[in-house]
Amino acid sequence: MRVAFLGAFDPDYPRTRVLREGLAAHGVDVRLLPISSRPMLREAALVSSWAFRSGGVDAYLVPSFGHRDVPLAALLARIAAVPLLFDPLVSRWDTQVRDLGRVAPGSFSAARVRASDAVAMRLAGIVLCDTWEHGELFAHEFGVPRSKLARVPVGADRAAFAIGAERAGRARHSSGEPLRVAYVGGFLPLHGVPVVIEAAAILEARHGPDFARFTLVGDGMTAHRADRDIAALGLRSVQREGRVPYVRALTALAEADVALGIFGTTEKAARVVPHKVYQALALGVPTVTRRSPAVSELLPAGAGGEPLALVPPGNAEALATEIEGLARDPARRDRLGAVGREAAVTFATPEKVGVSLLEAIERAKAVKR
Repeated sequence: MRVAFLGAFDPDYPRTRVLREGLAAHGVDVRLLPISSRPMLREAALVSSWAFRSGGVDAYLVPSFGHRDVPLAALLARIAAVPLLFDPLVSRWDTQVRDLGRVAPGSFSAARVRASDAVAMRLAGIVLCDTWEHGELFAHEFGVPRSKLARVPVGADRAAFAIGAERAGRARHSSGEPLRVAYVGGFLPLHGVPVVIEAAAILEARHGPDFARFTLVGDGMTAHRADRDIAALGLRSVQREGRVPYVRALTALAEADVALGIFGTTEKAARVVPHKVYQALALGVPTVTRRSPAVSELLPAGAGGEPLALVPPGNAEALATEIEGLARDPARRDRLGAVGREAAVTFATPEKVGVSLLEAIERAKAVKR
């Protein structure tokens, strides 16, 4: 089987990397046809790439955030008589209007991004969703038939699982040393970084700066507020690093005693299990994140125990108490990390994600016939 990835996408974006590794693991010939996202060149580049490099494929896939590319890709798929799958990962309308607050509700811009979502999702033969919670949003808000939805979890790539295997053989945190707590991410509102900083302040007030050391890695929308709050509170237990290369980000998580997921209170935060959570699970790092329908859907407790430590969204006191408990219970940390990695191995490896994606492709091909 041959599958072509079409559009203005980043081949190394974690979601796209997992999808292509997953297909390759099952012997699929994956052709990556990324194009420039610059205006005026995008459509011409897509047609050129399709005309000269996509022959003989069995399906097209427009990767994450490629809403603008779907209408033309759908036309090209129809000409080639092959199915088109779309992996939006997010709704542009939900992200820009409700999560980030960059676009005013009811404005022309809000209507435009909403229409972009609806058109792209309706034109694709199959629409991938990372959780059924996201799938329900696509169905309810944009009229996507549920029969066109296919759940394909975000998962983690081979690099994360490989580093996790190396981490399993290393010595753990020594008693008497500060607990190393890491957040790695894009400082999006749904991540709830202010909750993390407030929890750090609570722990520093209770135990001093050497009880737990927080490292916040990355940059993004709320990063300036985070820097301001850290300085205003005079926190000595919180260290900031800017954006780092992908492998360094994985290493920062792997070096932690506890990894942090998301703690925001937005509707979107309840629908996602983000890359950072899957990566931490693959690394075998004990992970704390917010309780949500999406987490319950994908990571239910099994016979081996809880794969994640869960706290209420937006609750700094609960997060501080959870970290406090993990600092004092190394056996629980080891158990949490092991159970989390075992859960990730069962459904979040590229091979497992690839099975779900292959099933979606076969469905798309059957519909096309």
